[in-house]
Amino acid sequence: MNKSIEINEAIVLAGGLGTRLRDVIGEFPKPLAPINNRPFLKYLFDYLLENGIEKIVLAVGYKWELIQKQFGDNYKGISLTYSVEETALGTGGGIKLALNKIKGDACFVLNGDTLFNIPLNELAEHHLNKNATCTLALKQMDKGSRYGSIDLDNSGEVQAFKEKEAEAHPIINGGIYCINKLELTDFNAEPFSFETDYLALNTATGKLFGKVYSAYFKDIGIPEDYRQFETDLRLGAINLNKSMPLKKIKIDKSWTLFLDRDGVINERLIDDYVKQLNELRIIEKVPQAVQRFTELFGRIVVVTNQQGIGRGMMTVDDLSIIHGFIDEVIKTSNGKIDKFYFAPQLRSENSNYRKPGTGMGLQAKIDYPEIDFSKSIMVGDSETDIEFGMKLGMKTVMLKNTSNISTKADYIFENLYEVSHELIH
Repeated sequence: MNKSIEINEAIVLAGGLGTRLRDVIGEFPKPLAPINNRPFLKYLFDYLLENGIEKIVLAVGYKWELIQKQFGDNYKGISLTYSVEETALGTGGGIKLALNKIKGDACFVLNGDTLFNIPLNELAEHHLNKNATCTLALKQMDKGSRYGSIDLDNSGEVQAFKEKEAEAHPIINGGIYCINKLELTDFNAEPFSFETDYLALNTATGKLFGKVYSAYFKDIGIPEDYRQFETDLRLGAINLNKSMPLKKIKIDKSWTLFLDRDGVINERLIDDYVKQLNELRIIEKVPQAVQRFTELFGRIVVVTNQQGIGRGMMTVDDLSIIHGFIDEVIKTSNGKIDKFYFAPQLRSENSNYRKPGTGMGLQAKIDYPEIDFSKSIMVGDSETDIEFGMKLGMKTVMLKNTSNISTKADYIFENLYEVSHELIH
């Protein structure tokens, strides 16, 4: 058995003031710095989700309530806990305090303003195999940088931390650690720096190791790197919340596919509702896509808001005729939709049954108890669809249109057929 699977908790240092970014992000805590209209922590959480983390302890201080308001106590099924520093404790003091909320023998520690896209299971395995007290994820740079460098011996043991200097291909600290829970118990200094007061003073113990990675690395702590990170995302230089591509997810009959209807299965009418069959236009290649999905997924359900019923513009019978027709078209292509769920409530009613509320998903779970939301994918064309999926812990796919250029979705595709093509490989 791979022992690394035992390490599924992480501490994220999210108490930074963001002083050097103040002119760019204002008074926000640095981990909430907006990157392409999404807070930086969202990218970090997605990375941790794809790496199997089940619990995150946020070591927070400055305006931490804003972080709690943004994310609450759960992110796509990951438990979020807050370790609040009443006074500034430094990075070392913050980690020491947060370790009290860790249940396992070891955990990962990450800087809340840095993304280093390494496989955490490899770092954990290295840590356990070396019987280390702390293991650092290291990055080899192409040239000298604003960071100090680190010397390793042939076994990977850390020998020295050096100040910034002009050297070719320096190895730097990437800001991710695997650390034993009890390691800081007897460290009495407070406040203290994890980097200078703990790491630099423990190179003689024989228990401090590093592992070098070539993965994407970016620290957003200064304006030029913050802007470069935004550019990298836009240009596709890194796929943070897709560190596991959709095509690599192993779909089998234990998985469920949730589909929105308008804009996904049929063409959406602008400022109107599909009320009668003569207004229905099935999007090109949707029947072929659903046929492919039927081969992969154990069940396929449609979840659709139908406010037109609540507004008296159509009836439940009208909707049943439309859904019956869609069902027959899908069956003709050897596909199958198990059930159509619809929410007739008005938006003003704030019903939980209507997306982004979770009612239709919870009803599907009652009807099909075998549904596992962690093994489900939600495909939609609006942010309410994505929020619905996120609240239930699903993976989320946004289909592009002119009004959803910015999205919280895990994946973005042009249309449903393109999604099916990605999954059939």
